[in-house]
Amino acid sequence: MIRERVARLAILSSLLIAGCGRASPAENPAALRRAARGVVAVATRHSDDGSITLCSGTLVAPNLVLTARHCVSDALTQTPACDSRGKSHNGAHVARDADPHTIEIFTGTHIDVAVDAPRAHAERTVHPTTSVICDADVAFLVLDRAIDDVEILPMRLTGGVESGDYVVPIGFGGGATGDIGTRVPRASSEVLSVGPGSNRNTGAVLGPREFEVQTATCKGDSGGPALDARTGEVVGVVSRGASCWSDGNHVYTRVDAYARLAINALEQARVADLAHLARR
Repeated sequence: MIRERVARLAILSSLLIAGCGRASPAENPAALRRAARGVVAVATRHSDDGSITLCSGTLVAPNLVLTARHCVSDALTQTPACDSRGKSHNGAHVARDADPHTIEIFTGTHIDVAVDAPRAHAERTVHPTTSVICDADVAFLVLDRAIDDVEILPMRLTGGVESGDYVVPIGFGGGATGDIGTRVPRASSEVLSVGPGSNRNTGAVLGPREFEVQTATCKGDSGGPALDARTGEVVGVVSRGASCWSDGNHVYTRVDAYARLAINALEQARVADLAHLARR
């Protein structure tokens, strides 16, 4: 069993580094339906006031979830101000990490954290060392157990996105109805611009590792993926942006820009998985 699990992770690692070309407006419905099953809910319970932050994430290995840094760290502001260099104009954005054991992972098309049992808890977090989410709003969660019955999605770690590409945002924000806790794939959305730079038409300001999409993302979608509309690969992570019903200024962190972090997280997940199996 150990060899089988290691082999699966090794195959995943090799697939992640392969990369692929630009997406076209033509979607692959079958690939996207499969991919949606790999999007999970990430709930962080705050011990100081009992509140829960609900975000989305992507299962990228049996015991590894990709999400946004601001979903798993204590927030110092709800309105990060970033420039095109990826620098903050209003100081630090996040403080200490949440206790990993207070971060729960849920699966399915609709979740209720007050009723449903989590499928796993985080065991550790892996993310950039900065306290600013500009250009760096990405984190990995190594889980305390493998989730073997959920689709594992490949990350595109070589070759990013370009203006004019098409992606599909998926998350637990409930889509246009705002039914938070329901996983909804949004309509295929054009990548409007890629950093560094700004978009005068939408107001988006992008660092070198960010891109902007047209389709709105809503509360609960944070940390969820942007999937290549053609292949289903994860190319970005929801970071910040305009309101749920606005077009444009929905900012994602590029996954390929953090390839080294991803490979490090995959290795930590592999080691943790072997340790769990050895204890059984």
